Amino acid sequence: MDLYSIGNSTNSIQYLVDQYMALESRPRDELIQQKNELSDKKSVFSELDSKLSALKTKLEYLNDIVLLPFQAKKASSSDAEKIGVRVANSASKGNHTLTVQQLAKSDTRVSNQFSDSGTDFNSFTSDQTFTIEVAHPTDSDPSNRVAISITVTADQLSGTNDEAIANIAQAINDAMAEAVANETITTEEVVHADVVNEQEGISRLVLKSEQTGYTYRMEFGASSLLDTLGVNNNALSSGTTGGYIYNVGTSITDSELSSIFELDGLTMYRDSNNVDDAYTGITFKLLDVFSQPVTVSVEPDIDAVKKDVEEFISKYNEVIDFLKENARMNPDTYEKGPLSQDSVYSGMIAELRTMVSEPVDSVANSNYRLLYSIGIEADRDGKLSIKDTEKFNNALEANPSFVSDLFSTSDGVATKLVDYIDRFVKTGGTIDTSKKQIDNRIQSLQDRIEYMNEILDKKEKHYFDEFTKMQQTIYMLQNQQMFFNTFTNFGG
Repeated sequence: MDLYSIGNSTNSIQYLVDQYMALESRPRDELIQQKNELSDKKSVFSELDSKLSALKTKLEYLNDIVLLPFQAKKASSSDAEKIGVRVANSASKGNHTLTVQQLAKSDTRVSNQFSDSGTDFNSFTSDQTFTIEVAHPTDSDPSNRVAISITVTADQLSGTNDEAIANIAQAINDAMAEAVANETITTEEVVHADVVNEQEGISRLVLKSEQTGYTYRMEFGASSLLDTLGVNNNALSSGTTGGYIYNVGTSITDSELSSIFELDGLTMYRDSNNVDDAYTGITFKLLDVFSQPVTVSVEPDIDAVKKDVEEFISKYNEVIDFLKENARMNPDTYEKGPLSQDSVYSGMIAELRTMVSEPVDSVANSNYRLLYSIGIEADRDGKLSIKDTEKFNNALEANPSFVSDLFSTSDGVATKLVDYIDRFVKTGGTIDTSKKQIDNRIQSLQDRIEYMNEILDKKEKHYFDEFTKMQQTIYMLQNQQMFFNTFTNFGG
């Protein structure tokens, strides 16, 4: 393109400036590319951190001395409609037989019957205060009890019976709610008050403990209002009179509020129908009364253990795959991964493979020193799998500790891997340090890029000014040429 054609081009100046700036920008563009590559590399570190952390979390779970995942148990009931069961891993293998003579119940009290339209409470011309004592067990005193004070004002008792009883129920519920708010008792220890319409025009006050059992019984202080209600009668409610629905008794062994059951030949009493303190790790749920024994069986949950181990294997293999892609050279394309030139990361696969393949010397049974002993093998790429399920199942059935020792002892696979991975993922660890180094390099590049942008802005303005002058000169020469051509044509 010659000067005349450039001079006549609409975008000639911008075109020339763009061409020159494309050349001038190459050093800056190279810095931007370096910055982008570093940002990509930082993302790789973040993803590696995430995968290693997920693996570490699973390994720490396998080593948990409270949850005991390798001791996983499952339980079954020969009659699930009568006895439910739930087990923790701490439960022992075995069979248990139960019969249930009595289910636990909530302490329930009712008042005398009252005609809704009557005015039995109008005689109370002053405020009435009474107490209901409820259970509030503490660690130091399982039998601890507290008295909740309830006040019913005279005007609340001045109406008809149905109004007065409703007001009394509300006063009790308000006092219980306030006691919960003040942390005097918990929500599980309250007494609920309500009104039941036993028949048309006839009502009673009903009080019921939130919890079942003798421990959570109600006791009442002296009160004329309670005497009128009859809710505090120490007798079974009968006919129109108030009292208890279930005999409270004098102790957990003679109370109708307690559950009574026979477990493995021993008669036991509890406040609840959920019994979690008879055997460690087993909760029996009493659902019915029956005399024909029901059997509860507890056995190892091999499938649960296998699932946990397979989840570990899956997360381990994800790390191996990620490192192969990002910390090694691709054998097909010969393309190097972003971490391949850093020996700390390029050597991780070898170190991980060593830790899962070398023998564990601290196991109790020398026949189970290798993951291979329980059927776990690595393929040519270093990825693990349960190759021999029979070996795995046999080891668990023989003794779960044969498997757990391989992972959880002082030089167990999980123990070593957690220590190794922690060096990388902990705050201030290897990955943190690598990312901070990248951040520093990115910041340095960004500073240089910003400086070069300022220079390029100045150069662009300079080129624009120079080409503008050139274009003006071309226009002037074109005009002069046209002027001389006019004279030449005229003379001819």
